[in-house]
Amino acid sequence: MDRRTMLQTAVAGLVGLGTVSGTASAGRNVTTTASNGPLVYVGTSLSYNAYDATTGDHVWTFPTEGSSWSSPTVVDGILYAGDNGDDDDDATLYAVDATTGDEIWSFTDPGDWVWSSPTVVDGTVYVGEGGGSATDGWDYSVFAIDAETGDLVWEFDEVEDRVQSSPHVVDGTVYVGSHDSHLYALDAETGDEEWSVQPATGRISASPTVVDDTVYVGVDHSGLYAFDTDTGDEQWSVTDKIQGVQSSPTVVDGIVYFGEGNTSTHTGALHAADATTGDHEWTFSEPDAPVTSSPTVSNGTVFVGEGHHEYKDISNDGDVYAVDAATGEHQWTFTNPADSPVWSSPTVYDGTLYVGISPGGLFAIDADTGDKLWSTDDGVGRSSPTVVADPENGNSVDSRIHLGTLGHHHEWMGVMPDSGGDDDRTDDPPVDDDVYDAVATLSADDSDQVTGADLTILRGRLIDGDNEIDGVTVTGGDYTLLRGHLFN
Repeated sequence: MDRRTMLQTAVAGLVGLGTVSGTASAGRNVTTTASNGPLVYVGTSLSYNAYDATTGDHVWTFPTEGSSWSSPTVVDGILYAGDNGDDDDDATLYAVDATTGDEIWSFTDPGDWVWSSPTVVDGTVYVGEGGGSATDGWDYSVFAIDAETGDLVWEFDEVEDRVQSSPHVVDGTVYVGSHDSHLYALDAETGDEEWSVQPATGRISASPTVVDDTVYVGVDHSGLYAFDTDTGDEQWSVTDKIQGVQSSPTVVDGIVYFGEGNTSTHTGALHAADATTGDHEWTFSEPDAPVTSSPTVSNGTVFVGEGHHEYKDISNDGDVYAVDAATGEHQWTFTNPADSPVWSSPTVYDGTLYVGISPGGLFAIDADTGDKLWSTDDGVGRSSPTVVADPENGNSVDSRIHLGTLGHHHEWMGVMPDSGGDDDRTDDPPVDDDVYDAVATLSADDSDQVTGADLTILRGRLIDGDNEIDGVTVTGGDYTLLRGHLFN
């Protein structure tokens, strides 16, 4: 059975992130407020920040050496993100306590820019980098790092331009784009190239999205492409009358949603296409600037921000739009009070849309009405926000992570979502520590125990590797499989 068709919910106990070399340290943060509820994290020009997701109260600031474009990923209570370095320092990846903001360790890479958002899968962290200067030379690579030790597992340095794209890891393969116009498929264990393809001459700055047997990727000054995950053969493309795609596509219910535009044009649009054929479904053309923000989908609504352009004499409000996912009909517009571009990709958690606007701040918006709930006034909002329900032990749980867009972790394994981006996912069930040493029973027959190291729930059955476990039938509502223990 192809594991691309399975929804992996086993939590693998992933910790750690790094690049080539690193040091452990602490005491770097500035903590201001305690919070017991969910937190939302976002980067700014020189820091990462945590806010209470309900009230907007500032919880902590973690200063960085350079701009923080990398969107945070949180796994097991640890936040991972990078910066772009400054004039004197190379780019750095950080591991930070998601509750307190204390630095756990940092890893410095010889490149200057870490735009890529980290992806954490099966005990390994994958991230791209690129930068340098004509004087000091240029460095472009994709790294795989042992999540427990921070040791380098492999480096793929055959790219010829920066890797701003966040790696997408599914079924043992890393899919990542580069500004050298190529999409690469790499062996997740060795870093060996499985295949590469150049869809067009434009750069690939957006992150690919993988669903079932297809990898979707946007190309600047070209369009959206779909490739076979195993061979790299093109399945279809949407390029006619498209100015380019700089954002990551999102796939829900057999529809792929993607933004259109590039920085040299002054118009943009949001498109929906059939994920299997590429046939046009609808176009929302209200944005008057490129849509470089990646769309997210929650409860039947698509949310996207308006980007920027190079024509200084044209108004650019940087608005946020809500559009019906089925019809493309406009639902509401959030007018950006800062009149600045929406660089980041919005995300939804528990009925609230979070989006960063730079300069401007982090905004929390009612996802149903478009009304502002709260905002920050410190200019924060450069990277895409992420939300964690249980900062101490939990993982990123917002819609961007749930849909596998722009950096993800082990809970997203390339399965087609079967609903409109349900934002009601919960984090790991609260259990006592001693239960992790046991094997649980929760089935039609309580004598049937759940065993095996790699278990998956699939259509009411339990799968161990490629084999169904005889006699165990999962019935009822939503179940979570955690360290060999099954929870309802």
